[in-house]
Amino acid sequence: MDRSNYKDFIEDEKQFYLHEAGFDEREERLFRLRVYERKTLWEASEIMGYSSRTMDRINRTMKKKIVKAAPLYYRGVSSKYN
Repeated sequence: MDRSNYKDFIEDEKQFYLHEAGFDEREERLFRLRVYERKTLWEASEIMGYSSRTMDRINRTMKKKIVKAAPLYYRGVSSKYN
């Protein structure tokens, strides 16, 4: 499954990444906008007040953190968020 498609995350995954991925404040806000409010990157940039280039950088960093944390999710670390 492609971990960069936020709309496919189940609630357990959403909570896991919020707690374990190590997002900074901007990444967490973007993650919440993309996952819970289903905003596009462009819509999120408008809401957060950043340029599209800045949002792209934030998004790339956020995705790297998700990919890095993903193996922990599949090993059962996520069970504490159920």
